[in-house]
Amino acid sequence: MNFSRTTTPRSHNAGMTLVEILVAMTIGVFVIGAATGFLYEGMKSSYQAMAKVENSIQQWSMATKLQIDGKVANNVTIFKSADKSLWDVSGLPIVVGIDDGTPPLERGKILVLTKTRLVQGVDSGVVTDMVYYLYTGTNFTPATGTLKRCPKDPTKTFQVTTAMALDGAGKPKTVAQLVSDNFAALNGLDLVLVQDHVRSIDPNGPFAHLGSLGNAGIALIREETDGGNVVKSSNLCEVSFNLR
Repeated sequence: MNFSRTTTPRSHNAGMTLVEILVAMTIGVFVIGAATGFLYEGMKSSYQAMAKVENSIQQWSMATKLQIDGKVANNVTIFKSADKSLWDVSGLPIVVGIDDGTPPLERGKILVLTKTRLVQGVDSGVVTDMVYYLYTGTNFTPATGTLKRCPKDPTKTFQVTTAMALDGAGKPKTVAQLVSDNFAALNGLDLVLVQDHVRSIDPNGPFAHLGSLGNAGIALIREETDGGNVVKSSNLCEVSFNLR
């Protein structure tokens, strides 16, 4: 008796082998990983671009406020610090002189724009209005500094009455005296935040007289947008204006 063995051809509809499944899964992992990487880089680039746009808008706003206040004022005074322990022996804030560009740089953390009364076209020296800007922070702690303004209302100035502006002998008080006399009010509830996440490259402050006392330069203010502890965007903002 003869037995013959017949073979049936493998059907094309048969399932995948284990090896084929593992190969397909490995390829899929690589494809998904690559796609995720591209997506992450795209989102990162998009966030950085948005941060730069945000910085530009915020810097424009900050520069605009300073320049508008500069157009109203006819004098500017810069002081080294709002820390009273660093004031002079007479209890007045120390005035920053004109910066000649050589070390040590003349920089300060307080900018006071003032308007004085004109009498028949002559400057009487009697202050009638002040705008007070305060920088807080150092270059050693990036993204923690702030720029603040008094008064809170951007359309208003700090009004100086005649009684406030004159000393006991009837002579005009200096800006340093006015800042000292009104320090609590200038740094009180009417002091409003203009911009946070700013820092000065110079540890002595961002404010400087560049060229002459009438040419005030607000230089070396770096505005930063961060994500957690990582700075995503950092742009230098320089503002200058000529006082009339």
